[in-house]
Amino acid sequence: MRLKTTAVSLTAGLALAITPAFALAAKPATPGASAPGQLCKTMSHKKTNHGKGKSAFAACVVGVKRAQAEIAKNPATKTAPSVLCKDMSHKKAATDKKSPYSACVSGAAKAQHSS
Repeated sequence: MRLKTTAVSLTAGLALAITPAFALAAKPATPGASAPGQLCKTMSHKKTNHGKGKSAFAACVVGVKRAQAEIAKNPATKTAPSVLCKDMSHKKAATDKKSPYSACVSGAAKAQHSS
């Protein structure tokens, strides 16, 4: 009985000693990458086109995600933010500060600059 207790105690102690080493070895996939929502937190959350369009924040997040995916795929080259957001609408309502396209481009540029 005493041998079992000693073996279990040693195993538990060894597991606790090794765990921090595994935590230090795990590194983020893309160093310097931030959450898309944090890069776009200054954008408006108000939806465009009477609630039917995307908010500037959502368009920015799309741009950031596209840029981060492109950087993860090929870190050596950077595609221009305007190319990443070419399918977004350029139209801006009178009440909006930015079009979805411009919000996407600024988000993609922030993501490329932060990595």
